[in-house]
Amino acid sequence: MMIFVAGCKTQSTPASPMDVVEGSFPPFLHEGHRGARGLMPENTIPSMIKAIEEGSNVIELDVHVSKDNRVVVAHDPYINREFSLMPNGEEIPKEDEKKYLIYQMDYSEIRQFDVGSKFRSEYPDQKKMKAYIPLLGELIDSVEQFISDKKYPSVIYNIEVKAEVDKDGFYQPTPEKFINLVMEVVKGKNLNNNRYYLQSFDIRQIQQVNKNYPDVVTGFLTSNKDMTFEENLQKIGFIPQIYSPNFNLAKPELIEKSHQKGMKFVPWTVNEITDMERLIQMGVDGIITDYPDRLTDVLRK
Repeated sequence: MMIFVAGCKTQSTPASPMDVVEGSFPPFLHEGHRGARGLMPENTIPSMIKAIEEGSNVIELDVHVSKDNRVVVAHDPYINREFSLMPNGEEIPKEDEKKYLIYQMDYSEIRQFDVGSKFRSEYPDQKKMKAYIPLLGELIDSVEQFISDKKYPSVIYNIEVKAEVDKDGFYQPTPEKFINLVMEVVKGKNLNNNRYYLQSFDIRQIQQVNKNYPDVVTGFLTSNKDMTFEENLQKIGFIPQIYSPNFNLAKPELIEKSHQKGMKFVPWTVNEITDMERLIQMGVDGIITDYPDRLTDVLRK
């Protein structure tokens, strides 16, 4: 099933990121978190396709960089033993839970791990299947082919740049290198600026986007209860197009402040139907969820 929510139109002339969001992004961002994590192995190509089938017009995914400078789709800086198996199918020992660092491994090694066969009790409906960590470019190619074959409307790629401030050179490259590598992949796929945006908890990453790629839409992620909306914007140094807090931080006054600044308000990660309904009633501009099927049902009511 698919909800078609506003068209993503090709811009004939260059548009500012704010114009792109206001004029070419869907009015409501139905975002599949790590694809459809509640239904399929996270951050895999099948998970992205499932999210689209279940109604998402945006697919959210996370990226890291391998030792050989490939942009890979994964949430954690290491191969996560909670849902991954060794290439030989065995469990990753507890003492090795942070041993297999993505930035310290070539992609050919990373691809050998199975990230889809291990049962996850927190996602009992997640389909078990052998799966691998894909490259960002491969994922985009696969999604675009699927959309073309099945005649679905185009989707937006919400690319979350995963980084920790004190881990440059260990978990990830410098912000400049990281963003350049991501943008090299995206630009190589000839995606118009209304087809993707970059978000991060690490403000250095979106600052780098704003500095070197000012025509690209950015999103600011936060779970910080100790900083006000105004303090966050002051720290960032510019106004991103999307403000994306933990859904528990969502309040009508915060949504209104975002709108006054021209920012879309898109909370994460919203999995309960009652929370979805409450947030939509508040006036959010989108929802990031592990269960895009549930959000589709809510939006159809």
